[in-house]
Amino acid sequence: MGVMTVASPTTLLPFGTTVERARRGLVCATCGTRVALAEPFCAHCGARVVISSRGKRPADVAATRSLQLALLVVGANLVIGALTLGVVMLVADAARLLDAALFLEGIKLLVVATLATSSVRFGIRGIRETADGMLRRRGWAVAGVVISAIFAVLVSLSFLLTLALALN
Repeated sequence: MGVMTVASPTTLLPFGTTVERARRGLVCATCGTRVALAEPFCAHCGARVVISSRGKRPADVAATRSLQLALLVVGANLVIGALTLGVVMLVADAARLLDAALFLEGIKLLVVATLATSSVRFGIRGIRETADGMLRRRGWAVAGVVISAIFAVLVSLSFLLTLALALN
């Protein structure tokens, strides 16, 4: 038997990059100039350098975060809505009921608005980053923006209607 050697992993190279490919460097997909492996953007044209392996396009993180936050918006709306329903069932006094409902609607508005704003911001960033077709999950970014926007509008209308009832 011959001598066996074991290659140790290095933290300087991105996952799936061979040492030979690192020595050659990368070529910018937009302008064709050589790009250093450690640089995230092309120094010539400013395009983002994307390292793909096995022919698959990498996924966009912002688009994924947008959909995750949109699902969190739905979940938060359900949880706080269930708490509001529980309070309505427990409180017997009409004056206290309206105050409690308005308070919980305000909390729901703050939570959902914060999550929806983050989701829309990530979604818009994901749509921009996937515009050139280099990254996947553009549909996730669009879905995150749409779901978050719909729930933000519905929760805002719900709060305004509860506020109108409280003022009358």
